[in-house]
Amino acid sequence: MQSTDNTNTTPAGASIEAAPMEGGDLIVHYLQQIGVEYVFGVPGGAIEPLVNAIARGMRRGGPKLVVARHESGAAFMADGYARETGKLGVCFATTGPGATNMITGVASAHQDGIPLLAITAQTKLENFGRGGLQESSCTAIDTIGIYKHITKYNTLISHQNQLERKLIKAILSAFQQPCGAVHLSVPLDITRAITQPPSLAPNLADLIKKPSTIDRAKVEDLYAKISGARKICFLLGEGARGAVGRILALALRLDAPVLTTPYGKGLISPFHRQFRGVIGMGGHRSALATLNNQSVDYIIAVGTSFGEFATGSWPDAALHHRLIHVDANPEHFHGSHMAQLHILGDPLAIFNQIDEFLGPSQPLETTNKRETFTAPNQVIGQQSLSIFHSTPNTTSTSFHHIPNCSLDDPEKYLSDASPIKPQRLMGILPRVLPAGTRFIADGTGANFWAIHYLHIPDRRIAERRSAADRRNLPMISTDNRTTSARRRTDQRQTSESLFRCPGEFGSMGWGLGAAIGTALGSPDMPVVVLTGDGSMLMNGQEMTVALQKQLCVIFVVMNDSALGTVKHGQRLSGAEPIGFDLPEVNFAAMAQAMGINACRIQSPTQLISIDFFKICQKKQPYLIDVLVDTEEVPPLGGRMKALEAIS
Repeated sequence: MQSTDNTNTTPAGASIEAAPMEGGDLIVHYLQQIGVEYVFGVPGGAIEPLVNAIARGMRRGGPKLVVARHESGAAFMADGYARETGKLGVCFATTGPGATNMITGVASAHQDGIPLLAITAQTKLENFGRGGLQESSCTAIDTIGIYKHITKYNTLISHQNQLERKLIKAILSAFQQPCGAVHLSVPLDITRAITQPPSLAPNLADLIKKPSTIDRAKVEDLYAKISGARKICFLLGEGARGAVGRILALALRLDAPVLTTPYGKGLISPFHRQFRGVIGMGGHRSALATLNNQSVDYIIAVGTSFGEFATGSWPDAALHHRLIHVDANPEHFHGSHMAQLHILGDPLAIFNQIDEFLGPSQPLETTNKRETFTAPNQVIGQQSLSIFHSTPNTTSTSFHHIPNCSLDDPEKYLSDASPIKPQRLMGILPRVLPAGTRFIADGTGANFWAIHYLHIPDRRIAERRSAADRRNLPMISTDNRTTSARRRTDQRQTSESLFRCPGEFGSMGWGLGAAIGTALGSPDMPVVVLTGDGSMLMNGQEMTVALQKQLCVIFVVMNDSALGTVKHGQRLSGAEPIGFDLPEVNFAAMAQAMGINACRIQSPTQLISIDFFKICQKKQPYLIDVLVDTEEVPPLGGRMKALEAIS
């Protein structure tokens, strides 16, 4: 018997009934069509029609609303969600102070090349220039003028017939290389106005897909250089994400060492036999030694901007004629003008072509004899990987494993001293948490500590990622809801990074929001955010979003009652010791007052005694207030070098 149920769900991309809809519904329709699962923001008067449209959309399987505690937190969450899923991050704010509060988060995403749509409200068009409450038109606090410098597309919707066309342009612009943030300023009467059903882009998701184009002649040139080299070295940035499996397979085949920037750190196991460390801020001497090795004929950099944070103040060891730069973002080439070869295109397509040139199982014949690198820490670094899983009755601290790179203070990485050394904290955390746990470093001293000492045991040692990129497979089921079987056929399945940090903008508090967005993007994986007391005092209220949404986010607060990077930076540079002191705050008590389970520790034994297995089984956040050794200096060498150069 044929069903007569005509209610509710509409497959993404399908035409909807030609019934009148509000402007806000049009926005929600297109977000739903491209697979956006969450929209982050703070409601308010002028943005309310959009919030109402989100509520109506949720009943049809559309994006869910996540209410942040501050608009900058909403943007940070959208940023984290976009990084985790590869989808568009979407955040919104009401007019006036809501729009200005969101600026830092939008600027951070834009600087890092994250596709993000920021929607801000305006008062009614007819009230522009009349001094309306929270007016932010061109005759008041001009938010269009403000957002101009932190977005790649920025426009006011001044007529309801503009909405669909400008929305489509904004979404496409966010994903066009170089990716970045876009901004729509939508007056109250436009989001509330009755408009015609969507008609201009019946399948917007297809327009977002990036073509895998390559310059075959340049790829052939790259192959010729590889085949004629004594040694090559790979340097992986965040743009190598989709191709990292293929690159690592090639590195194993050629016995080529692999380095990363801080942004590429989570793409390869630190115990991979080809890994030699991180260059850039907080990086490793073994990485610089590899770059300085004169028998390396070519340094093949993939997907990196060569900015200060990524390189550690632009070392001569990396930026010279031996450099070959492969990137999908043409703007990244401005930092590598001295390279002898630039190849613009999808790194996966490029290295797939190299793989075809090599043949399925043929060894590469070279004109020169290859030499083998000696791995740092070789005596103790090649031990079988020991992973420690906490249980309620375990207190031993005797599990050790050394990554395949040099550490500045290896004895402190293994120290059982109390208060706990930050080095030791970073050494323990990856070993007490499940495989696949995401680690988010905030824009604080925790970031430097994590880049150098946080080494995440990855079970896929032989090849960190599958070389096959399945992000183009369908993500939406026939009832318009993302199924559990399909939700990881996007970036989350094939190219996720286990470590993320803020980019050149370096916003404090970024990690607290980004961790929540990450957890929503992959709710089956625990997320750990490494932050400091300074960031907690700025943005700690966002923890309650994780509680409300029942997310397994573990907040690790490195509590030294100071702005630690400022304090140690002043000492290292001989500056006046001023402005770094913070009050002694019990962040465990603060979390408990919010209804979040928490503990306070100061020794490795206490850390290991925490029942992380039980914590990760629960869909709720947890906070660990860690009283760290306040005299330990983070690895700030690269940053201090840069500051000295401009002083």
